[in-house]
Amino acid sequence: MAASRVVALLDVVLGYDCNLACDYCTISPEMRKRAMSTERVAREIDRAASRGFGDVAFTGGEPTIRADLPALIKLAKRRGFEHVKVASNGLRYAHAPYLDHLVSCGVDRFNVSLHAMNDTDYERTVQLAGTAQHRRLAIKHLVDRGLDPTADLIIKTDTAPIIDEWITSLVALGLRRFALWLVSLTDHNAPNTHQLPSISSVVPHVLRAFDNARRGGYEVTALHIPRCFVPGYEEHIVHPGADLVTVVTPDDVFDLKDSRLGGGVKAPACSGCTFESTCPGVRRDYADRFGFSELRTVYTRS
Repeated sequence: MAASRVVALLDVVLGYDCNLACDYCTISPEMRKRAMSTERVAREIDRAASRGFGDVAFTGGEPTIRADLPALIKLAKRRGFEHVKVASNGLRYAHAPYLDHLVSCGVDRFNVSLHAMNDTDYERTVQLAGTAQHRRLAIKHLVDRGLDPTADLIIKTDTAPIIDEWITSLVALGLRRFALWLVSLTDHNAPNTHQLPSISSVVPHVLRAFDNARRGGYEVTALHIPRCFVPGYEEHIVHPGADLVTVVTPDDVFDLKDSRLGGGVKAPACSGCTFESTCPGVRRDYADRFGFSELRTVYTRS
């Protein structure tokens, strides 16, 4: 049997500005001023295409506030990228013609950050009144068009206990793919240590979500949780940087596997673990907050 083809992804952080101001956002006011020019993004797309990259993602900040986003998507398709993803808060998708335009330009993968479960908590989290109704309409437009978006849900101290309930409410709206991200204590959000729960406290809620996904036939994956925490559920874990991903930002170009988003910190107890060769460990901000005691108690040797 032939080996499956590994497709490299170009992840383009167009800029750090956003139309929201989430209370857990890592982007500082100074960072919001930084963005890539259209010309530089075009050069990076051309360079990646010449190197054989197959997929591209446009992220931010908030990519949909960029007037040049449709043109950049068209360029990526002309340069031969098979899949084009946009990772967004999705509010502009409440305007159906805009969503349809992105699809006509070539977007075939959508990730939408949903921030909180109910309308009140959502508007409190994003710090902008009147946005909850736009979020609901955006979800409806994505589902009605069969675009099968991935809902990005942030695991924080307040959302961890309701993560399964949150997913269930979104399944009722027609969503079928969910990615769980552990909140980050970097840059602007570094002082808010109370937001980051321990992985061991999160695991029971995440396992319940995994079980219900198996029964319900939908997809739930978690990032930033080492596989040793979830024996029997390892296939639900996705590690950032495990795939070939090059990230281009206004400040730098790097491989995701080498970034702080991909983990990279391991405990002495990780030596000899069944997943030692494939697990990046925990993120530095997590290790600084909680240390390694959890890993010492739950890791498994081969």
